[in-house]
Amino acid sequence: MSFFWHYEMDPAFRINIIDFTVTGSEEKLHWHDYLQIAMCTKGRGRFLFSSKEYTVEEGDVFVVSNFENHVAICEPGENTQYLFIIFMPEFIAAPGSRQLDYEYLYPFRYNAATFQNKIGHGQPEAKQIAEIMLKLKVVLADKRQGYRHAMDAGLRQILAVLIGHFQSTYPDYAESGSASQQKMQQALSYINENFLSNPTLEEVAGRFHLSASRFRHVFRDAVRIGFKEYLTYLRLGESRKLLLTTDLNVTEVAGRSGFSNINQFYKVFYKYVYMSPAQYRKRYARSGQLQTADQ
Repeated sequence: MSFFWHYEMDPAFRINIIDFTVTGSEEKLHWHDYLQIAMCTKGRGRFLFSSKEYTVEEGDVFVVSNFENHVAICEPGENTQYLFIIFMPEFIAAPGSRQLDYEYLYPFRYNAATFQNKIGHGQPEAKQIAEIMLKLKVVLADKRQGYRHAMDAGLRQILAVLIGHFQSTYPDYAESGSASQQKMQQALSYINENFLSNPTLEEVAGRFHLSASRFRHVFRDAVRIGFKEYLTYLRLGESRKLLLTTDLNVTEVAGRSGFSNINQFYKVFYKYVYMSPAQYRKRYARSGQLQTADQ
């Protein structure tokens, strides 16, 4: 089951840099209303998203939106250390900001189905981002005069590096509109919290006072995939986490992931993961290797 990760920020300065240690597989799938850039500073592990997974090594950088379920884990008895920059979207682009300010947020307006959240440590962009993040950590700790301006400038510099990287990677990069993303944030939070109860599009649309057809259009515009497919990704993310971190049998995993039919679970899992749940568990539960997201 996923949950909403709340982090209290200074209302007047909604950005922070924090060190975070992941121990074993104790963390749970979650989402949050802030945007996040994560850099591995020590150790090895895995980063699981709704429909993707990545190996983690020192120097790897990850882009994490405010709508995609995710969790970082590592092998039992081990730990992975991260440096996180977290900030609210309005820190960069408050309502009424310039179009240029909204464009800084493009790295987080992605298609969850195809987007590669990881920038490997060997890539020059990852090294640039790592250098800036480490400098900003010192700036925030010292809090000398002008530190807020330095933090703002440094974050925008990181975002500019990300924009350049993703523009060169995706031909249709940043076509989704920020206005649609903002409209969908509450709906996405509700879906992320309740996907195991199998909410329907009509139910969610009505909860947020939209017609089903309008909600369907705005949802796809904001998230870049359809409502049903998004629910499938959430359930697959939950099932992968359970297969990797529990001893539940496959039928129990299917039920706890929101699949009411075991045959449907097998069919969907194979369609997206290209192997059966049992094969997946045998291959990855105790292995440092992961599949296509790293390729």
